[in-house]
Amino acid sequence: MIKSIAHDAVDAVQKGKLKFVDTFVKHEALAEAMEKFVIAQSQYTKQALDTGIDCFLDFSTLFSKKEFAKEVATAYGLDKFVPAATAKAKKAK
Repeated sequence: MIKSIAHDAVDAVQKGKLKFVDTFVKHEALAEAMEKFVIAQSQYTKQALDTGIDCFLDFSTLFSKKEFAKEVATAYGLDKFVPAATAKAKKAK
């Protein structure tokens, strides 16, 4: 859903650019080159947005896990400083 909204926003801006080129650029070869650039720019922007959205969703899922703080603390050898990690370790003994 969020991707379709982002793609619609990109399309709206790019259509404005194409309309500008069609209206004000009278040289055919120049207009064609500019249109190709706008289309390539649109494709690149959509791919970059998709990647950013996917990363954000992956990070938010990871950060919302209960065990995340313990896993990070253990990975860096800081588990004695994280209350959740030490509480479970004391219960196990």
